[in-house]
Amino acid sequence: MPGWMWMLGLFSVLIILQGALRKWWLPGLSTPLYVAKDVALIGAVVLFGTWSDFRLPTPIKRTVLPSVWGLFAIVVIAQAFNFNFPTVIGSAVGVRSYLLYSLLLVLMPVAMEHVRRPERWIIAIALCIIVPVLLLGMYQYNQPLDAWINQYVRDDQELAAVAGRPRITGTFSYVGGMGAFLTFSLFFGLATTLAGLLHKHRWYKWVGVAVLGLAIVVAPMNGSRSVVLGALVPLPFVLYALFKDRRGRAAVVGLSILVLLAGYAIGQSTWASEGWINLEERATTASDRDTRITSMLTDPAKKLSVGGLFGYGTGATHQGAGALAPGGRIDIPGVYYEGEFGRVIVELGIVGGLLYLFLKVILAWLAWQALKRANNAWHTLLAVLTFSVVLLPVVSGMIVFNHINGAIYWLCAGIAVWLWSKQEVYLRHHRPQKPAR
Repeated sequence: MPGWMWMLGLFSVLIILQGALRKWWLPGLSTPLYVAKDVALIGAVVLFGTWSDFRLPTPIKRTVLPSVWGLFAIVVIAQAFNFNFPTVIGSAVGVRSYLLYSLLLVLMPVAMEHVRRPERWIIAIALCIIVPVLLLGMYQYNQPLDAWINQYVRDDQELAAVAGRPRITGTFSYVGGMGAFLTFSLFFGLATTLAGLLHKHRWYKWVGVAVLGLAIVVAPMNGSRSVVLGALVPLPFVLYALFKDRRGRAAVVGLSILVLLAGYAIGQSTWASEGWINLEERATTASDRDTRITSMLTDPAKKLSVGGLFGYGTGATHQGAGALAPGGRIDIPGVYYEGEFGRVIVELGIVGGLLYLFLKVILAWLAWQALKRANNAWHTLLAVLTFSVVLLPVVSGMIVFNHINGAIYWLCAGIAVWLWSKQEVYLRHHRPQKPAR
């Protein structure tokens, strides 16, 4: 295996584990550990550049993706020199947030060509990564608020606890990072289960059911409504794509039965249902429960007049902007909110915001096409997983201002590019030729 793939693997491992290292084992090295994953990815990019040409798969070059991605990169870099945010370090952090992980669009298609025995990879990811983190989260949830594993709750119980229970962070540094991982776990379990049911693949079926069931129990323990509601966004599209033939309809019916059985089992178990009960309490008592969804949808429109054509500069709304900007935090009206698209408009202006949205829509469309074309268990699993992951940020979710979510997004986007390209090559070679006149 080439050296750049080892660095890419190190990057993936650090995404999952660097929070645990920062919290429990090496708190004095918090900043270096935070930067380490980016150093690993940069190392992978450099080694890849010495090993192969840095380019997208040939079929993708015939689409608008390279042009939109390139224009977006130009806008991001140009906005790094915006005089509204005159700090080199702050702008560099902003450029990293927008562009660094997007390089996975080039690395992942080549990495996927080296995958052999995909069943082993799926089982390894499930048993060595997803299940241990979920079990750790379950353990964390059942520990007192003042336990060593819940030390972060001491600083802010209003945000980090619900009904006397901690909002779990697992191996991540903060609640949002664990939320991104839980959403991925739900999608992974869904994709593996559907691939197993649709193609009668025993290993995928049992691994998927186990991961999906455990993720359904643990997801509400994060206390984030977006984790649960966000996982439902791609579900209708996935079921529609699979409902096109008899096998797909049978898989959908089988999934529905499994979910109903899981729901009944959770309802009959106190330890399994407590997370859902506490999440319901938070949802019904939160001060923004009546306006949260509408504000997410309308906020980007409100930010058009704030960002204008040119915006405040790359990185201007970053949480560390106050420390990075000369003279303290720059004063931008209305940046204290959760939605991402509005913040992108504030930083990059209207043009940059539209390019950002267009880039996400293109990737979601490619993943949708790959989902409709998938014709074996491995491709179906990848298609359901990648489509679910890349569709959600088109509607909501952060891939710029949540580095865990951003890493997962671009890893899956790169896999979607590989899958679509592979299908496109196959279709071109097997497309009926017009008879010569």
